[in-house]
Amino acid sequence: MMTLDEFVALSSALTGYPASTLLPARDTQKVAAALYAELSLSTNNIPAAQLDQLTQVWNSISGTPPPQLEAAVNTNIIQNLAITRLAQNIIYLWYFGIWYDLTKNPNSFLPLKNIDHVVSPLAYTNGLVWGEMGAHPMGFSVGEFGYWANVPTLPVIS
Repeated sequence: MMTLDEFVALSSALTGYPASTLLPARDTQKVAAALYAELSLSTNNIPAAQLDQLTQVWNSISGTPPPQLEAAVNTNIIQNLAITRLAQNIIYLWYFGIWYDLTKNPNSFLPLKNIDHVVSPLAYTNGLVWGEMGAHPMGFSVGEFGYWANVPTLPVIS
């Protein structure tokens, strides 16, 4: 089984976010722990061999220097048909807080019809997608009353 630290390091490589953003030193939200727990749920129908293979592949390339790590992840994980859908699901977990059923339409890489469940309200509201869009989830905002009257500022795209 993958450890939390391995999960966060792999997630960092898959999402492009630093591990310190995904699992901050003062982690009051516990999002990483909630998403990590999704991997161990037997109801998610992840074959143990598939998770073990993803863990082994990640551990074999995790020491790769940063300039070559992206290519190593692409070659060894994303292009590996045995584990790519699980890797995609980890990306979807971080961006949307949603678990996709990997047993439905096993040959499809489009998850839209395979939504199984939202991990938790916390995972959904802390999804990476909201910051990328410069938005917030429906029904949730940390803005003060009337914030919508101001022109939004979008994140810098580099």
